[in-house]
Amino acid sequence: MPPSAAAALLAAALPKPDAANGTAGTSTGRGGARRGGLGRTRGAGATHMEEDIGMSDGNEANSKRRGRQGRAGPMGDRPRRGGRNSPAVISDKGSKPSASSSKGAKGSEPTKQSTIDTLRLFLLSRYSQPDRLLNLENMAEDPILKEHKLIAPGQPGAPSNMAGAVWKLAKEMFPDVISLSFANNSLSSTLPLSPYLLTTSLSDIENVSFAGNNLSQFRDMDPFSPHVGKKRTDKKPKGWSKLRELVLTGNPVVNSGGTAATYEREMARRFSTLRTLDQKPLDPSIAFAVGQDRASGDVDSPGLSARVKSEKAKAAKREAVVFPLPISGGFFESEGARDFVGQFFIKFFDAFDNDRPSLLAAYAPVCTFSFHADTAHPARARAKKVGSHGDKRFPHQHKLDWKPYLTAEGSRNLMRVKNPEKRVKTLQVTPAAVISSIATLPKTKHPLDDSAKFIWDSWTMPNFLAPAAPGAEGETVIFASVHGEFTEISCKGVRSFDRNFILAPAPPGSPAQAAGWPCIVLSDMLTVRGYSDLAFSKPKAPRPAPAAAPADAAGVPPQPQAVPGPSMPSAPERAEGITDEQQSLVLQLQQVTSLNYQFAHMCLAQNGWDPHQALSQFQTLHAQGAIPPEAFAHQQQVVQPAA
Repeated sequence: MPPSAAAALLAAALPKPDAANGTAGTSTGRGGARRGGLGRTRGAGATHMEEDIGMSDGNEANSKRRGRQGRAGPMGDRPRRGGRNSPAVISDKGSKPSASSSKGAKGSEPTKQSTIDTLRLFLLSRYSQPDRLLNLENMAEDPILKEHKLIAPGQPGAPSNMAGAVWKLAKEMFPDVISLSFANNSLSSTLPLSPYLLTTSLSDIENVSFAGNNLSQFRDMDPFSPHVGKKRTDKKPKGWSKLRELVLTGNPVVNSGGTAATYEREMARRFSTLRTLDQKPLDPSIAFAVGQDRASGDVDSPGLSARVKSEKAKAAKREAVVFPLPISGGFFESEGARDFVGQFFIKFFDAFDNDRPSLLAAYAPVCTFSFHADTAHPARARAKKVGSHGDKRFPHQHKLDWKPYLTAEGSRNLMRVKNPEKRVKTLQVTPAAVISSIATLPKTKHPLDDSAKFIWDSWTMPNFLAPAAPGAEGETVIFASVHGEFTEISCKGVRSFDRNFILAPAPPGSPAQAAGWPCIVLSDMLTVRGYSDLAFSKPKAPRPAPAAAPADAAGVPPQPQAVPGPSMPSAPERAEGITDEQQSLVLQLQQVTSLNYQFAHMCLAQNGWDPHQALSQFQTLHAQGAIPPEAFAHQQQVVQPAA
């Protein structure tokens, strides 16, 4: 529609000035002013329609008016209550005429015009039928909206449902619209435009311009993208699936990717049908590459934030962690030491659950006890959604509370407790103080009947204590470290714990020996943390041996193939002069590398008994073919069939 025709149409649609007072029926009463101008109907006059709609070069000067773009809800800014120029909602009811407006020319009718009618008039002045274009540039300065005190969609202070009302009216009035221009609207975000309602009402848009705004993030285009961004809750297609031309010149987002190729790729990733970007043909190679990634599933699916996408990309490229040695069970120097420590744990935790005062005799006259709470939610538990809504395995996790562990005399986390006085106050050094501190902790129940819920290590520490007499040897103690779980009786929630003990033999005739304790506790350090199962720390069961291959149809058994020997000899050798720990390292290196005992021992000895360095050296030499065949415990042999 040419500008002259639009002006004539507007002049005909607007009410004529009142001959008596030269006004267009403007409400001058105080009641009309307080209604925020919804009923004011002064004539707007002829409106000049700009021919440059932002789809050409998009280099028009930006409006100087800046304001924070609201993100309060799906419809844009929350309305400012009580403001004279910011109505709370859009209403299609006409304003009541005031007394002064009825004092015009005799016989004249009071003017009535609703907000919806004003928006229709606004849209009519902005639409070009030949181009099927809705020009919504610089709406803050639109004379019709300013005349009637209406704030344009996307502008600060606009009514919460303004944008939705405009898009619905546009759908009714111009069902064949294919081009939109939002140039020069000072937009720092697209959310105030209510993108969901915009793409729902005007779903066939092929050309759109956001030139001359303040958009700085690629994700500002996500609500309009069919491929990236949050999915619709009604599972219908989202975004503009027919978009062919996009103009973003004059926005910081054009340079936010660092390179032009990055910017083009990000736009092509969001709009698979895009052919023209900023009035330049989109590089076909970029569009093709993005299409290939989308077909192969490499393009991120909708609904993922930028942080989640980045983490997924890193996880996909991350190599699997390979431990140099296989995971084994608890470490014990001997079967006797394991049974001794195991019996102590059973007796100790049973008393801890049922009769804490009875633990008084188990602690040495001079001892130490402390505990601290690790309140962080374990990553493994988060990954398995432990305690999440609907988790039937742990239905009471949400009832757990850390407050009992964080009292003034409670948690002694040296990473957090910096005050020297509190560090001293939270360390108990007498049996009575230990029992008093333990009594403040919540009641617990350890699953002592299920050994899979615990794992522990223990070893002896010779000459740890001072000798009882001059010239005698120091006393040997046992260091024991146990990891497990317990249930808090009050709420039935489950926590994990780590506990480290230093144990010494119970002196003859001591209260510990009289109470049946085979040893006394010199040191006890407890860590309480969020639940995380111990499956990752348990050794995997060996794979079953493959079944024998059946004979073929002719009854001839298959040709024997190379049969590897067992990974560990049935009767392990032992070199002279090595400790139990070194012997264990030799056997483990044998299992990983299939070296025989002699070469495994030699490999570790030459690398300072460092298992990581020994394994690395083996892998390097093996890759170079420098290890002779006789170094392996069981060489592969092919058994020839009998003649």
